[in-house]
Amino acid sequence: MDIKFEIDGISFNVRSSCIIKDKLHKKVLLNNMRAIKDHEAFLLPGGRLNIKENSFEAIKREIEEELGLNLEYKLVSVEENISPENNFHMLELVHYAEIESFDIIKELDDGWDKFKIVDIENIDNIDVRPKTIKELIKQEKYETITHHINYDWL
Repeated sequence: MDIKFEIDGISFNVRSSCIIKDKLHKKVLLNNMRAIKDHEAFLLPGGRLNIKENSFEAIKREIEEELGLNLEYKLVSVEENISPENNFHMLELVHYAEIESFDIIKELDDGWDKFKIVDIENIDNIDVRPKTIKELIKQEKYETITHHINYDWL
């Protein structure tokens, strides 16, 4: 069961996501945001944590389910995504992983999830939510865990 609940009309959930880059740090994998209908917008691949599941178990499960990949993960950021006008609050635990080549991914569109491989040098021209994720994607090294509070997720 997902960690998702509603209190006083405010929806809360916990999500585990991942910055997946190629070994050369030239490309990153993004996931289409289904909630945005009027243009192409993206978030990091991942999904909600289940009850009694830690963020590493969740990201491993999600990436294996969605992409068939078994990667090594490192926690790099805690993102608090809050949208007061949409009564929405999400705690997002962001991990980092590298992939030898994106060529090993067989399916980028399974009918529900649509993934896109993006050149990192063009990331500023893409709508990525929350915006703080763009700066994380551009980082070359992940030596500390960052924390951001975002009001631009939806």
